[in-house]
Amino acid sequence: MKCLQVLQVEELKMPAIKNIKNALQGKTGLRWRSWYKVAVGLSFSVAARLLVWLGRSNAAIALLNWAIARDKHNLRLNLQLALVLIHHEQAQAAITQLQQTLTHCGAQADLLYWLGEAYTRTGNQAAALYNLERAKRLNPADARVWRAKANAAQEQGNTVEALSCYDRAIAADPKDVIARNAKGLMLLQTNRIEDALICFEGSLKLRPHDGAVLANKGICLGKLGRHQEAVSALLGARKCGYATSVLFNNLAVALSNIGNYADAVENYEQALLLAPEDKEILANLAAALGRSGRFVEALSYFDQVLEEHGQDALLLNNIAQCLEQLQQPERALTCYRQALLLDPVNRVTIHNLAGCLVTQCQLEEARDLLDKHLSQDEQDYAAWNLLGVIYDQMRQYDLAVDCYNLALRLA
Repeated sequence: MKCLQVLQVEELKMPAIKNIKNALQGKTGLRWRSWYKVAVGLSFSVAARLLVWLGRSNAAIALLNWAIARDKHNLRLNLQLALVLIHHEQAQAAITQLQQTLTHCGAQADLLYWLGEAYTRTGNQAAALYNLERAKRLNPADARVWRAKANAAQEQGNTVEALSCYDRAIAADPKDVIARNAKGLMLLQTNRIEDALICFEGSLKLRPHDGAVLANKGICLGKLGRHQEAVSALLGARKCGYATSVLFNNLAVALSNIGNYADAVENYEQALLLAPEDKEILANLAAALGRSGRFVEALSYFDQVLEEHGQDALLLNNIAQCLEQLQQPERALTCYRQALLLDPVNRVTIHNLAGCLVTQCQLEEARDLLDKHLSQDEQDYAAWNLLGVIYDQMRQYDLAVDCYNLALRLA
């Protein structure tokens, strides 16, 4: 009955309310011309809104066209028809409609704004920016126009201009949560994490239970290494009913980073249900299973990633670590060596391969590997420490002490 409340605000007459009640009770199988009966105690605009609400968009378009044919200078009807067309993926038809309306009614900020939006939907960002600039000149305090200009500039890859437009939108309307969130997302995508966090926190002061904004705040906190706070924000987003694969994946990452692998696995599984083809989620789930001691299950998922997406160094590293835990050192060494071929300067791979060689008493190969690595990366204190362990086991104690001292100095 929500639409009845909306329509009553329009101070409708009782016959119109009766017709609407009939429609809401399922008696909506009328041809669009029959909706004239509904429009008789109210405006054509409200009748069209009712049709859209009932999922009869084509009937709404037909009714508005019929009404406009009798009153082509009616700005409200023309604009409403354009909005219905835009929101139902008929942007080109909306452009034609709005251009005709501009001819009949003259330049109006609202018309130019929606013309810019329609051009944005067609991918014509230059035309969108041109019309939004015209709208801005007529009404420079309209936050929507600045926000739409920011969107168009972003589509063109002009980050500086987009951020400037978002700032103008927020200045025009400090309560514009959409502009604040969009600016935050743009800053997040350009790796300006702390600035993005400020935007999201500003949005949450205005709308504290916005699940999408809470999720974005959580992602920022996770990237800043504030994992416990990230978990709190992301769980808050879930409580607000926000549930996407991105949310579950980032929540699982944060849980992993605080050592809660059991809950991390559960959230990765939720993410995978929503995005079953996502390689990152699949690999993260396998890694979390490995860290929680479920090595066989982890290998099963890793094999699936290999089969569907091919090899990469991080993936092979994780597989090798599981194999080590399952007492399969030869297979682990093979994976580490493959990972090193894919990324010859990866510190993690070099450390893991050297460590695995040491456990298999292949000390000379481990020493040579670290010597070569340290000739190119002298600041790697973990490698110096591991080299000290190797010399210690080879009973070359003076060299071991030198390596340990270097490691301490660098650490």
